[in-house]
This record gives sequence, structure tokens and C-alpha cells, in this order.
Amino acid sequence: MQKITWIEVDLNAIAHNLKAVKRKVGSETKILAIVKADAYGHGAVKISQTLVDNGVDMLGVAFPEEGIDLRKSNINIPILVLNPVLSEQIEDVLKYSLGVTVCNLDIAKELSKTAKRYCRNTRIHVEIDTGMGGSGVSPDKALSFIKELQLIENLEIEGVFTHFNSSDEKDKSFSHEQNKIFKEAVKELEDEKIKIPLIHAANSAAILDLSDSYFNMVRPGLILYGIFPSVYVSKNIDIKPAMSLKTRIINLKRLDSGSTIGYGRTFEILKQTTVATIPVGYKDGFSRYFSNLGEVLINGKRSSIIGRVCMDRCFIDVSNLPDVEIGSEVTLYGNQNDEAISIESAAELIGTIPYEIVCNIGTKVPNKMYKQ
Repeated sequence: MQKITWIEVDLNAIAHNLKAVKRKVGSETKILAIVKADAYGHGAVKISQTLVDNGVDMLGVAFPEEGIDLRKSNINIPILVLNPVLSEQIEDVLKYSLGVTVCNLDIAKELSKTAKRYCRNTRIHVEIDTGMGGSGVSPDKALSFIKELQLIENLEIEGVFTHFNSSDEKDKSFSHEQNKIFKEAVKELEDEKIKIPLIHAANSAAILDLSDSYFNMVRPGLILYGIFPSVYVSKNIDIKPAMSLKTRIINLKRLDSGSTIGYGRTFEILKQTTVATIPVGYKDGFSRYFSNLGEVLINGKRSSIIGRVCMDRCFIDVSNLPDVEIGSEVTLYGNQNDEAISIESAAELIGTIPYEIVCNIGTKVPNKMYKQ
């Protein structure tokens, strides 16, 4: 049965955005593309295939199972698991040749033991905590930690990295401080003649605003999907949105003045109004905060959401659209004719971040259509 709510993903936009990032950071800088959370809801396998076809160097995932899914789909380039792994995940990490983030010597020794059994080395990256606070080795212990890792067999220290915690905010001073601390830690390694092939720190926001954090690898995430991380970053890169959320009208009804609509009777009809029902709600990741606030596009024109967003439907005022009918296409995010509702504007409207918007709908709307 054909589903009437779907996500449209433009793979040409993904390819375009990767090329834009490459131009921004320079040909000598490698690209570690972040495809965790099902490529921010865009579909990790299709997105990763597109990125590989367009010359990405490495893929970043949050958990081993995400990397395993990519391996099973014949994605063969290096994949890095960015979160620390647990003992019980090590077997699969080795089996599927995933790079591992290490900040614990006990886990490193278990990796070594399993790698020896597989008769191979395992690639590891060491996270240096310059301010995120959740994981990683403190900068003052990074040198001694890496020296200890060098003594453990079957470990290949491929990279060191840090994670900016506020590079998408207006005040970049703490990001500059993090970058300074990370540079000092890297210099300590260099002074000890410890050669680490890959040094990376810059996420999407840092790629836009902190060029001295590029090192020899960057980690673009949101900008690969054509979305700017916040209103406080420079829009100095030519990117195209890749995701649209679409559905169709399933009912039309004329309501008279004095009627109310939706749960809680939060919207009163003040004049005769044509109301369209669409089969999208918070179960689809479309936030309840859009109640009486959000807009959609129908026939290239904006129409208001009236009443509360329900679990599986919304109500739209289509009184200004004489040619609307049951089955008409509705765009909740994306372009329609010459009008657009961007992910960024939707996030700002309800006081959240673009990451949450795309991840919510991407994980809850399974029907994805790809175009290129």
C-alpha cells in the first residue's frame, strides 16, 4: 500500500554539499562525514553511498551497530565509532573492521587481545577532552596515555581529536580556548616525536567559523545535509537542503464561526473556515509545539496549523486556497514552487535546534524517497 506521508531526500544536494565543504577546507584536508543517527534522519546507507561515490575519506557513527549496518550494505571505507565502546561490543568492532574511540586503558587492552586473535591491528582514535566533559582523556594526561597505548600490541593509533561544545553559539571564546588547549596537547605529542596521522576537531560550526581548527581532518555533520547549525554561524558556504517532509490532505471540512477545533479546544473559528486534515502528528516527529503556530505549504502557499498537533494528524486553515482538494500534496519542511519552509526556521520557531527536527522525523517516518 502506498504511504501518504514521506521524506524526500535529494542525493544531488548531499553530493553538492560535500563538494562545498571540500572547497571550504581545502584539498589537503580530509573529510570525516558524520552519518550517525541514520545520517541525521536522512537514511545512513543511501547517504553514505553518495558520500563514498563523491570521495569522502571516512564516516563517523555513534555506535558500533550503526557501523555494522553500513558494512553489511557494502560500505568499505574507514568508519570511526565516536563514542567509547563496551567490552561486549569489541568482538563485533573487530569483525566488521570499525575504528574505535579509546579513552580507557582497560578497553584498549581488551581491544588488543581480540585484535591479536584476529591476527590484525585495530585502528583507534584518542579523544582529548578540552571542555565537553563527557568522555575523553584530560589534556594533561594525553601524552602519558598515548605513550601507554603505544606499548599495547595490535593497536594502531590513527588519530586524536577533540569535540567543541559551543562552536555554534554567538560567543566563540570558549571554542577558541578549546582549540588552544587541543593544539598544546598535539604539540606535546609532536615534541615527543609521536606521529599521529589524523588530527581532527572541527564540526560543522567550526568549519564555518574557526578555520584554525581544521588540522588535517574535519568532521562535517549538519552542513552536509544543507542545514546551518544555528543563527550564530557564518553562512559562508553554498549548501542546499536535502530533506523535505511531505504528506497529503485526507479530509476537507467547512466550519462555521464559533466552532472550535482539536484537543483542548485551543483554536476558535472566527469566520467560516475551510479546514484540511493531514495525517502527520507527534508520532511522526512533528512537534506538538507547532500547535497554533506552525505553517505548511499547499500549492506553493503558506497555510496555518490551527488547533493542537495531535498524535497522528494536524488541522490546517486552507480558506485562502480555492483549488485545494483531498489528496493535494502538503510540504511541512522543504520547497514547494517558489516558497520554502526551512528546517532552521522551523527549529527557531519552536525554540529547538535543527538537529532535533531532522532526527525526530527521520527516525519516525520510515518511508523515504530518494532523488538524484
